[in-house]
Amino acid sequence: MVGVPAAWVLRQTMEASRGAPSPDAAADSYLMALGYNTEDGLLPILDNDHQDDLLAEWRAYRKAMDNTSPAPSRLDFGALAVGQVVDGRAEVTTEVSATWWGTDGRAIAYSSEEYTWRFKTREDNGWQVVSVEAPTWCGGYVRLDACA
Repeated sequence: MVGVPAAWVLRQTMEASRGAPSPDAAADSYLMALGYNTEDGLLPILDNDHQDDLLAEWRAYRKAMDNTSPAPSRLDFGALAVGQVVDGRAEVTTEVSATWWGTDGRAIAYSSEEYTWRFKTREDNGWQVVSVEAPTWCGGYVRLDACA
């Protein structure tokens, strides 16, 4: 039987709950991970108490994006507005659109409308996303008939 050193487990636990340096950095990391379809760096910015649910929601949203025909090339968003910090909590909002590149990879073939995303964040040894309010992908960003 192989044992796992306690120090390694402690370090992994601490790194998993580090969070981001600010509320907008946590929201930015979430959107970047979604847009680039990578879970790398996602777990530290998801609230420890809701991590499984948030990860499942992230994966479901990404799956809906991937099932679009064609799938978007990226998500675009501008400034992230941070509301007032009260008791270590803040809401972050931003306008997000989806972009599809042309077949040559140079010209934008299509950009969706912008929709508002809202992130509830909290500070606990770094800022973490507690909840995400996002518009529906199918029927929002893309027509229902574009979804598989």
